[in-house]
Amino acid sequence: MVSVKAVSRRFGEQLALDSVSLEVGQGEVFGLLGPNGSGKTTLIRILSGVLLPSSGEATVAGLDVGRRPEAVKAVIGYATQEASVYRDLTVKENLEFRAKLYLESKGVPYAVEQTLQRFGLQPYAHNLAGSLSGGWRQRLAIAQAVVHKPKILFLDEPTTGLDPLSRRILWDLIHEEAKDGTSVLVTTHYMDEAERCGRLALLYEGKIIAQGTPHELEHLAQEQASVAFSQTTLPLDTLRAMPGVLDGWPSGGGVRLILEKGTQLKDLPLQPVYPNLEDVFIVLTKNNAASSALESKEQV
Repeated sequence: MVSVKAVSRRFGEQLALDSVSLEVGQGEVFGLLGPNGSGKTTLIRILSGVLLPSSGEATVAGLDVGRRPEAVKAVIGYATQEASVYRDLTVKENLEFRAKLYLESKGVPYAVEQTLQRFGLQPYAHNLAGSLSGGWRQRLAIAQAVVHKPKILFLDEPTTGLDPLSRRILWDLIHEEAKDGTSVLVTTHYMDEAERCGRLALLYEGKIIAQGTPHELEHLAQEQASVAFSQTTLPLDTLRAMPGVLDGWPSGGGVRLILEKGTQLKDLPLQPVYPNLEDVFIVLTKNNAASSALESKEQV
């Protein structure tokens, strides 16, 4: 449903995306994981027909985003982190407005009523969107994005700023859309949310540095580094300066450490632990940065 092949995007001298490739299948929830400024939003805007790629090819539902951007916009839903709703319209009016952009007039009332029910918005149908809490407003934003039953749904950090319960509810709704056959591409920098995706791509400085299921990425990190817990009171700066320590941070009553393979720290008891996606991201980004630095040095 979504195919990206060696897509790059420049803004003047800045390379925002560097030869990105990925595939998203029908009914799949695919996550783009990366820090702010890594290129996630740029890729979503290209796939939505808003930006043209500087090079490479991308198709959405079989439509070339470079040649047929308007046709692409007709088959997708798009929701952003800003809860893009009209605050001076009611919840129902927001859905009606969006539905009328895509559907014939006779199909609008049914589509709106179905969406109100699916997203639990009936009690607020006649409330102004601006009066809703952040969680409900973001729920409305996603409801707007799917009211016309798009084949593909793009969600750009849809849960930013929401509390854990609201985030969990929104993710349940996202997976319900996928069960109905909608392909979902979602960007996030929340590691716990990334684990809810069927597959992930890790985007760092405009490049995809790894792809796979959460379990596959955890296994990849295990091949490159070790993760351990140490119940120590040593300062973090001291620990991070030790040979073989890639990173460390407070965890419970001790410190969680990421170590180069085979590292043993003298007089420091280490308890091996299984890596989570935060560990994965740190391992892969640090190793990628080290490889890039080595390549630059060799070129000089």
